[in-house]
Amino acid sequence: MSTIRHGFHSFIGLTIDSRSLSVGSKNGYRLYTFSNPEQLEKVFEDSKYLCPMKAIPNTFLDDSSEICIVERLFSSSLVALVSLSSPRKLKVCHFKRNTEITSHSYANTILAVKLNRQRLVVCLEESLYIHNIRDMELLHTIRNTPPNPQGLCALSCDNERCFLAYPGHQTAGEVQIFDTTTLSNKITIAAHDNPLVALAFDPPGVKLATASDKVCFFELYFILTILILRELSSVSMT
Repeated sequence: MSTIRHGFHSFIGLTIDSRSLSVGSKNGYRLYTFSNPEQLEKVFEDSKYLCPMKAIPNTFLDDSSEICIVERLFSSSLVALVSLSSPRKLKVCHFKRNTEITSHSYANTILAVKLNRQRLVVCLEESLYIHNIRDMELLHTIRNTPPNPQGLCALSCDNERCFLAYPGHQTAGEVQIFDTTTLSNKITIAAHDNPLVALAFDPPGVKLATASDKVCFFELYFILTILILRELSSVSMT
């Protein structure tokens, strides 16, 4: 999923299956779905977009909230929101019912949120928090990660291969793969010589695409193939 922060819109991003688009701004947020590859269909619009002076009160956002992160769980009614007025607080809401389900606060600014049907991951600059999506129980915290000021990370959307990818080094393009189901480190990939700028899994969670800050340079890795080869290697050495 890609995100953009520019001008009037403080956030523009795709769901991890690339079927829905989220837009956040100083006037709330909008949600869209791709009815076909060339057409966006609006499924939700905060009333402040239509008429800021006559907005219908929102039970989970105050009037001054500028949405800097809005992540939707696939095509469901569940959204995760972070505002500039409370950058350390995550709100999980049901947008159709206009209700807040739960909220969590963190020690530092939330830089990114990723969610699939199993997990919700909150990315801070030097830590990652992994929650159970069903009850938001905190399952695991990855602490002391290399400084990640852009909040770069990727979560696969497959239920069986629920992998999380994040930078393993601040100045080199190293990728750490973490299994959010077993809550264990899987592999480290030396993908680039330069720092990472993008990470993305394919839908089955089998392939990972990476890009560095070197123009027009990206790599594609077959995660399962690497894992199998590592396992076979370790068995042959025992």
